[in-house]
Amino acid sequence: MKKNSKVHFWIETETKRIIEKKAEESGLSISEYCREIIKDNSKFLKIENALDKIIYILNNRKIYKEVHINNSKY
Repeated sequence: MKKNSKVHFWIETETKRIIEKKAEESGLSISEYCREIIKDNSKFLKIENALDKIIYILNNRKIYKEVHINNSKY
């Protein structure tokens, strides 16, 4: 994938040291290690968003609401 964008941000010195250590242990550059972290977190966010949509759809179905309400009385 073409790398044509840059992101700059400030972090604490201790956090930078931790990232450098983990990148070194993984055999990656700091940049590559950070890209991997961002990609992995992005996948989790996509899964979380999909689950939120499913729950929203289920909560707005009359059949589900009736079953859910009836089961919650016990």
